[in-house]
Amino acid sequence: MDTDGGLSRRQVLSAGGGLFGAALAGCLDGNDNPSGSGDDGGEYSVAASFFMPYDVTQQIAGDHVALEDLVPAGEHGHDWDPDPGIVERIESADAFVYTRGFSSWQDDAADELEDDEEILVIEISDGITFIDSPAEENDEHFWMNPRIMRDGAENVLDGLVELDSDNQEAYEENAEAFIDELDAVHGEFQELADQRQQDQIIIGSHDSFQWWWDEYGFDIYSPVGISPDDEASAAELEEVERLVEEHGVKYILYDMLEPTNLAESLAEETGTEVLPLSPIEGVTEEMDEEWGYLEHQREINLETLELALEVE
Repeated sequence: MDTDGGLSRRQVLSAGGGLFGAALAGCLDGNDNPSGSGDDGGEYSVAASFFMPYDVTQQIAGDHVALEDLVPAGEHGHDWDPDPGIVERIESADAFVYTRGFSSWQDDAADELEDDEEILVIEISDGITFIDSPAEENDEHFWMNPRIMRDGAENVLDGLVELDSDNQEAYEENAEAFIDELDAVHGEFQELADQRQQDQIIIGSHDSFQWWWDEYGFDIYSPVGISPDDEASAAELEEVERLVEEHGVKYILYDMLEPTNLAESLAEETGTEVLPLSPIEGVTEEMDEEWGYLEHQREINLETLELALEVE
């Protein structure tokens, strides 16, 4: 992100709550189609089930395929509800890339297309064992761990080569470069975790982040767990207050694609501040097309965690 003459990353992250989108717009160009949905590309077309598989596919495919993110900008990939014609829309592509267990319509579409010889189904999560996390059994948010995201990138690479073997060399080169960046991001997370002074973070929204707990060892608590729609109970609110007092927590974090009401209410009750996290499940309408997986991890998640974990 180019911050010359605009807001710094720290200013963006410190904007907090409902101000995040407005602050972000100050340093981005406000592209009306930030996810690149419907980009012109090569002779093959690929439909991606939401932003994460879209961007990973984009990183590896480059301009050799025409790629579409099925979830519109501003929508949360986890709870977006497509119209009944979504399978017919996918069938107009040559390939469909998705992750299992993320939302029922994606699994249903993949199952329906399994025997369709006209479209290649690429499961980015193929062979990846989901963890049982404090938030849920079979926690599917593997991509939050950049080390495991390597396997997802390799699955996409294999699918693209099967689809378009003529460009195999380009796909392999792009995949190698992307995986190198994933390794670097993993190193940045590990360094941050090693230098942390705080072991507890609190998420005042949908909890997509427990793969960090599994890999890097700090504790994550959300009063509403994995549901974007649940409301916190009185007992859960008391637990937040207890954790803040016991651990000296200074920030309540929130999913940038969800309403900030709960996080802001928790912050007000506990005398803390709010900061955003990205589940890498969608983009805001203010983000331009250069905001991909790596930018979400580095410029939102790592920046926020540096503060929340009191890294020295």
